[in-house]
Amino acid sequence: MNIVGVVITFEPDVDCLNALLDALLPQVNKIVVVDNCSSNNLEENVISRSAEYIQLAENYGIAYAQNIGIQWAEGFGATHVLLMDQDSIPLPNMVSKLKSALEANQEKSTDTPLLAAVGPSYVDSRSNKKSFFVIEENHVPNRWFPDNASLDTEVVDVMFLISSGTLVPVEVIKALGGMRNDYFIDHVDTEWSFRAKQMGYRMVGVPSAVMEHSLGDEVKAIWFFGKRQVSYHSPLRDYYMFRNTLLMLRDVSIPFVWRLHFIWRLVQFAGYFLTFTPSRWERLSKMSLGLYHGLKNVRGKLDVVSSSCRDIPATLIDSK
Repeated sequence: MNIVGVVITFEPDVDCLNALLDALLPQVNKIVVVDNCSSNNLEENVISRSAEYIQLAENYGIAYAQNIGIQWAEGFGATHVLLMDQDSIPLPNMVSKLKSALEANQEKSTDTPLLAAVGPSYVDSRSNKKSFFVIEENHVPNRWFPDNASLDTEVVDVMFLISSGTLVPVEVIKALGGMRNDYFIDHVDTEWSFRAKQMGYRMVGVPSAVMEHSLGDEVKAIWFFGKRQVSYHSPLRDYYMFRNTLLMLRDVSIPFVWRLHFIWRLVQFAGYFLTFTPSRWERLSKMSLGLYHGLKNVRGKLDVVSSSCRDIPATLIDSK
């Protein structure tokens, strides 16, 4: 495998980014950092760590940046890309574990559906809480915790993977297309996963492959319809979460029970953040606008002043 790590940044913590690059460099053949027009100049810092650097003219969102990075990787001759967020740090054997899972699947019978991607579990460095994989059990959404793994080599079929840490064959991206630029952020990875499922591919989680990952600006442990961790984002992200949920339900074939699952998630999300956070009125405004734009099929990058959206430039590997 010729693996290129595609790291997306926007106003990153430089120390965290350096830790990511230092941890990732021995595990891949090359790293390309695609920066969404951060205010601090990262080029010298990135190049000093033997990584390529691409700075975009403005913040076009994570999907566009990922597509640009994947295009660069394909030109470099990559057979696989490893997508990474700026706040993720892989453990030393994460990539080798993902490679082993991918290779083991390729050796199976041709009756077994091909893997679209494999992804790691992660630990939130702030709370030391382990993540879970989202699976389907008896046609119902469920959670599968890495502690359930009985063997170091065990993998679990999942419904979707978060983009960070995901290892994807370039040939699969050619078949399915890249990420949806017009989502900007949120549900970019979920939509791509369901698109792969729709085309007959599998998605696999590898519990023994682990990375540190910080989801959201802040995380709190609460009881709300059960014990859970809640990741706090800015109210602007509420807009994209609500809008893109509706766009995703429009864009890709998703079983009815999963449609209910994602709608119920929005209900829970609104119920918590409109009750327990001080910015509830701003959040209500952004959620309402997101729902309106989702119903009206409005896409792109939100202009918070005009409450309208601008188109994102096209790439050579846009979603199919």
